[in-house]
Amino acid sequence: MTRAVHIVATGARTPIGLHSASSAAAYRAGISGVVQHPFMIDRAGEPVASALDSSIDPELVGPERLLALAESALHEVCEPLCGISAPLPGLPLYLCLPELRPGFTTLDAAAVQTGLLGMVNSLDVHITEVKVFTAGHAAGFSALSMARQRIQQGALDGCLIGGVDSYLHAETVDWLEDHLQLAGSVSRSGFVPGEGAGFCLLLSESACGRLGLSGISRVTTAAISVETKLIKTPDVCLGVGLTAAVREALGVLHAGGERISTIICDINGERYRGEEWGFACLRLSQYLDDPTAYNSPADCWGDLGSASVPLFAMLACQATLRGYSPGPQTLLWASSEHGLRGAAVLDARL
Repeated sequence: MTRAVHIVATGARTPIGLHSASSAAAYRAGISGVVQHPFMIDRAGEPVASALDSSIDPELVGPERLLALAESALHEVCEPLCGISAPLPGLPLYLCLPELRPGFTTLDAAAVQTGLLGMVNSLDVHITEVKVFTAGHAAGFSALSMARQRIQQGALDGCLIGGVDSYLHAETVDWLEDHLQLAGSVSRSGFVPGEGAGFCLLLSESACGRLGLSGISRVTTAAISVETKLIKTPDVCLGVGLTAAVREALGVLHAGGERISTIICDINGERYRGEEWGFACLRLSQYLDDPTAYNSPADCWGDLGSASVPLFAMLACQATLRGYSPGPQTLLWASSEHGLRGAAVLDARL
């Protein structure tokens, strides 16, 4: 018998909220966190449109900024584990970080990994390891797939999955502008650079019972694939990699015509991403109530890169907790620049 994998808690910090409930409520209300950056300007001399955390000094950059973003979200997701009389023997933390790029190096990734480990252990939560996935937007699906598989096999009782990202580094913004990816008067296909952090606590059903914790949603599938026709190349992407990941994730649907009513994804204003989903929809529309009725949180909180997947899961869980989800199942999907594609289905029917 397959062991169920439950999301029992989330933590979030976004440009529109300092925890899960406020971020989800602001997104549902359509509140935008997009503002003019206080000092960065683009090459047209205009302030860079950005979605930044107003509680953090805008001059703080690098690993220190990522750790500042992650701290409160990490505290939030660990709250249910603090003070439990029969704690878990140990949890791994699967941490999603940006793909390597100007403004984010392997040394930065190592510094964030070390900083997060110290941060978690100060919360009286025993973390056995911090495994890093430097794979950008879709990294969370690699983490989710690995955690789900290990919990189902009985190798783990639970796992923390998190992601943190910030595009608000001068070198990163210059790189985006070089490739016409920065939203503004110069590019018709750019995105608003954002920053944030998200975490999810996954537990097996038996661990939930032992700890007296209730699941919010089940991770019924998590799938990854690879796209070979990449952005920043002359190749035309026909959505083959994304189609494969989403099709595998949707394999959970019953043969009786069950369809997905809620989609949360990382479409962010870039033409490449919108067209990729369009090709995937042509192949998979029979599984979806309305493929065009997707939720794209980047419209409100900017592009949050490697924090996207845990935050998408947070939005789905908040919709379940507060009773406004239009259906029990939610499809999540995302695409990374270097080719990783991922998707997952969450089910509120426990």
